[in-house]
Amino acid sequence: MKTCNFAFGMMLIFGILLTACNKENPSPDALEDLVTSEDLTTAYNLIQDTEDQVDELIETRGADNCPIVIVVPDDGSFPRTVTIDYGIEGCEGPNGRIRKGQLVIEQSDALINENAIRRVKPVNFSIDDVQIAGLKTLTNQGTDNNNNVTFNRLANVTLTFPNGKSSTWDGDHTLTQTAGGTTISLLDNEYQITGNSSGINRNGTPYAVDIIEPLVKEKLCPWVISGVTEITVNENLRSIDYGDGVCDRKATVTLQNGITRDILIWRWW
Repeated sequence: MKTCNFAFGMMLIFGILLTACNKENPSPDALEDLVTSEDLTTAYNLIQDTEDQVDELIETRGADNCPIVIVVPDDGSFPRTVTIDYGIEGCEGPNGRIRKGQLVIEQSDALINENAIRRVKPVNFSIDDVQIAGLKTLTNQGTDNNNNVTFNRLANVTLTFPNGKSSTWDGDHTLTQTAGGTTISLLDNEYQITGNSSGINRNGTPYAVDIIEPLVKEKLCPWVISGVTEITVNENLRSIDYGDGVCDRKATVTLQNGITRDILIWRWW
């Protein structure tokens, strides 16, 4: 079965590190920008991680025995419920990530079919001790004018970090598959992501995000390779440019006053 590996540019792995142009103490606005960027990119990455896991494990049925994958009914029919159980102690996966708890997936049809719906609900689920709660829904919307398959993705999640603080993220995106749609393998999949999102960072400050140039994500690269987003925090606007197609963890932030900062993606908690 062909499944969708979508990814969110943003789907930068673990948080974000700002590199300042000078050694002055950061302003309160700069610190708020850092916290927001960390929370936003962490949400992107962890949501992407669950999507990749669902795609892979629905295909392999948990061939490595950890996690355990249970399919009901297990006769190839739809609708079906798939439970991916990592257990209380957890399972170590690619890149050393530890996942615990369960992902419960309700799927109305094979995702390659128009109008198919996949809902993913975490149950006592965590990645690297970040608790993830909420719901993500993916709907196949058929093909666009260029005959590319498109998906609508709605996500409403809460992340609770090891220090007890939490943040929220709500996304509404269109994912357009621009490569890999005619092959069985997931490895050649490529997607463009458009739309917007919003959230509340772990300091309680709301923010909003618009994708102004489509984000591009390839299955084989863990980073978004191009695209531009705009983030609004406390009425301040800044943009993030994810590059020109090179697979790396670099991006550039432009602040409202025109100052640019290079950023590197890294785990912060």
